[in-house]
Amino acid sequence: MTHDLALPARRRFATTLLAMAVLLLTACSSGAPPAAPKSIGFKRYQPIMMNVSKIDVLEEYRAPMRNPNVEHLLPVSPAEAMQTWVKDRLRVASTEKSMQVIIKDASVISTPLPKPEGVAGIVNLGNDRRYDARLNVEMRIYGDGAMSEASIEVSATRTINVNERVSVHEREAIFRRMIFYLMETMNAALEKNMFQYFGNHIIF
Repeated sequence: MTHDLALPARRRFATTLLAMAVLLLTACSSGAPPAAPKSIGFKRYQPIMMNVSKIDVLEEYRAPMRNPNVEHLLPVSPAEAMQTWVKDRLRVASTEKSMQVIIKDASVISTPLPKPEGVAGIVNLGNDRRYDARLNVEMRIYGDGAMSEASIEVSATRTINVNERVSVHEREAIFRRMIFYLMETMNAALEKNMFQYFGNHIIF
């Protein structure tokens, strides 16, 4: 009688791999995600006093409201966060001139990621989807003429990968963190460019 000694070994190997996968899945799902900011705000920063009499926010970007765009499904969209930034950080301090803040892009694009091979693919341990957030803003200062006296244009991006198995609460926290860090990048870039190119239009 012949015995296939390799068969039990293969079974033990497969059982070990499956057990490892289950342990990994448990570890991934039970770990508490980092705390997300409860709200997107910028009052912790010093207000910027603009030498203008009014500030208008114009939303040129229109969300398509369909895949692959998902910004309209987020707890806070990039456009909403930018509106909050203007409200929290900019102040009018003159009776002349005007300022326009133009939101030219405020998209979040969802892209499926390739499914991992092997055991990770069987139990879906990997991230399933990539989200690319982009915010592009132009600012213009107007006097009496039709042409702007000064202008800047700033962009910021943020990319995250998400496992679709996370809970609704975890997903919202992930998206809040994405927008939070997108706006931290935008805040720094706007500050730098405004103080560099709007010097005559800022009251120090």
